Amino acid sequence: MKSIRRLTAFFALCLFVQMAGAPWARAEDTSLGADVSAGVISALATVITLPLKLVTCAVTVALGGTAYGLTMGTSEIIREELVAGTNQTCGGRFYVSPQQVKRLAKESEKESDKEK
Repeated sequence: MKSIRRLTAFFALCLFVQMAGAPWARAEDTSLGADVSAGVISALATVITLPLKLVTCAVTVALGGTAYGLTMGTSEIIREELVAGTNQTCGGRFYVSPQQVKRLAKESEKESDKEK
């Protein structure tokens, strides 16, 4: 129950920050609004991404390790797949940066302009 209250308070704070920053943004100065929005989206995406990535990493290691153990370490194919899978699921960043959010937004705008 306590964690639900904390999560609710966190989301309320994020919403407040986003709503409070919007009036300060002027039409000619879109970077403040974009920066605030990217920061909030980054924080929310990290809250979702971090546990999912940790679980995916743990499951990959557990299942791959089990398969490797069942073959008693003799399967080169399983070893290669385990190493590749572990590098992909456990490697990289465990957070979403505001720069990533901005880049994805720009790519999305370009794709929507192409469709028109």
